[in-house]
Amino acid sequence: MGMDVFEAMEKRHSVRSFDTSREVPEELVEKLLDCACLAPSAGNVQPWRFVVVREARV
Repeated sequence: MGMDVFEAMEKRHSVRSFDTSREVPEELVEKLLDCACLAPSAGNVQPWRFVVVREARV
């Protein structure tokens, strides 16, 4: 079975550096964006706006 909410909270961490030589596959980016749209919002207004950055210089 998957991770429960308490385990997820205990295992979370901030990432402050990234391996820019590795690309995130487009399919994974799309799946993550689809999941992000399912997050709750105040008043169910869902004001989501996402920006996918592919270039390090940005």
